[in-house]
Amino acid sequence: MGTLAIVVACGKEEQIAPGTDTAFLSLGSRPVLAHSLRTFQDSDSVDTIILAVAKDRVDSALQVVKRFGCTKVRGIVVGSTNRLSTLRAVYAKLPEPASTIIVHEASRPFVSAETIREGVKAAKRYGCAIAAHKVQDSVKVAAKGLKPDKTLERNSVWMAQTPQVFRAEVLEKIIDPKNKAVKLVDDESEWVKKPAEVHMVESGYGNIKIRTADDFAEATALFNVRLKR
Repeated sequence: MGTLAIVVACGKEEQIAPGTDTAFLSLGSRPVLAHSLRTFQDSDSVDTIILAVAKDRVDSALQVVKRFGCTKVRGIVVGSTNRLSTLRAVYAKLPEPASTIIVHEASRPFVSAETIREGVKAAKRYGCAIAAHKVQDSVKVAAKGLKPDKTLERNSVWMAQTPQVFRAEVLEKIIDPKNKAVKLVDDESEWVKKPAEVHMVESGYGNIKIRTADDFAEATALFNVRLKR
């Protein structure tokens, strides 16, 4: 049993606007999806990839897989707007068992090989690893309105990202249909219970998520900078 990467390219969190899937926008000469897929394809830490897309994007996803030589992709599964339902749908159609499972958002095209490698290594040891970036600014907490309740200590706050990596038995418990309390958005690690624990892997500011048109403009600028290096 090896390491499976689930790349999620469906759901409201994966849309830059209603009806516009971030994964299929062009970033340079490739769709956003192709950038992260190629990183997983080239990673020695990943054995198999499953891609989750909306029903009307299956053909487009298949074209991306073929065009960019993503031979590790072993299946394309129709997901939903709900992250938990999507993960359950993928699990129901796994081509083979996996000992370690990566969950990654297609809207994060700049995931690095190092983040994947360190995430897999940490998950095997601790049970769960989550890519995250340390916040450098002071953070104010305001439960209501614009009045801050408290200030969090500088350098103690992290922004949760993906990939998130799990030992298989840990993720299976989270997405078990009997687990009625779970409501996943984009941070499965919140539901990790002992004896497993969550370990963070520094992934850097560049591992941005494209949620808005402004995010896409920033991603395009970052891509152009990297292209000139």
